[in-house]
Amino acid sequence: MSFLLAEDEALRNLLKDMVVTDQKSVTEEGATRKVGVWFGQPDQELTAQKYPYITIDMIDITEAFERSHRGRVKPIYIQDPATIDGDNEFDSTTQGWDINYPVPVNIDYQITTYARQPRHDRELLAQLLYTRIPLRFATLDTGANTAYGTTRRLDVLDVSKRDVTEQGKRLFVNAITVRVSSEIAPEVYYKMYKALQIDVTGTGENQTLGRGEFTDIDPITITAP
Repeated sequence: MSFLLAEDEALRNLLKDMVVTDQKSVTEEGATRKVGVWFGQPDQELTAQKYPYITIDMIDITEAFERSHRGRVKPIYIQDPATIDGDNEFDSTTQGWDINYPVPVNIDYQITTYARQPRHDRELLAQLLYTRIPLRFATLDTGANTAYGTTRRLDVLDVSKRDVTEQGKRLFVNAITVRVSSEIAPEVYYKMYKALQIDVTGTGENQTLGRGEFTDIDPITITAP
């Protein structure tokens, strides 16, 4: 869905262009090294000589019932559902369309960092938790990448240390779970297929359930006009 593409791209843009520093000596800094960002674990041959790197995995989507509203609204920051999956670009002159309140959802991602050196591992954690995705008041700006973007709330749910030994070498791994507060225009659901026919089959004879009696139902069919 288009709302997922916006969040995916925004999260990758938030994490890209990070660099770490190689230690040349105790008193002298070495060269900088760019940190790659991938959706999911990339092929081994692509990362063999490119540590450290970061992977992004979407792990869950749930409806945020505590943010639900009822009524009509004119959200100028959501793409017009009439143009979703179409060839027409979003026109700012038509942003005043009126829809039901968007369905609030939580999109959970796992951000995983991989590094061979403890120095790189600490640099990645420091940059992520201090500047990119701080533990409080983090945001995800989708406006820079889409004509209908906005700023989303970004919460850090968990930070786990998962260091392992791989082929005799230590691999420093951090798993950071984050949640993006997003929403879906109800009109997206209206485009899905609806039930065209409902068949109800009777029991054929009387049934006794508990204290009462359940009489048989004649088979009926409800067909959309």
